[in-house]
Amino acid sequence: MKIEFRKIPYQESPFSITHKKILFEGSFKRDSSRLVSVNSLLSGQMSLQCDRCGEDFIQNIHEALVFKVSDGDFSGEDMDIIECENSIIDFDEIALSEIEAIRSDYHYCDTCK
Repeated sequence: MKIEFRKIPYQESPFSITHKKILFEGSFKRDSSRLVSVNSLLSGQMSLQCDRCGEDFIQNIHEALVFKVSDGDFSGEDMDIIECENSIIDFDEIALSEIEAIRSDYHYCDTCK
């Protein structure tokens, strides 16, 4: 789901994206001419590999994500900023990025915990 930055309203708007068995849903709204706030939840089941024994296992995911999206480069102290290019916010790309961030963390199956 891609949305042009200039079309984002100041009122909260819902969104929902499903990727495999993971749901990325929440709401977004414009804060200023260059910033959009996103309150979202990443939930579902993800197949992961145990970092100790190497076995695949299914992990339930329930991650609250609160961040801002900037139209272009952002200069400031806020660390929870995603910079978008070409004045288009790509929620599919953000979802995949968050899924890969979870996948790249350390995970242990129930046997190895």
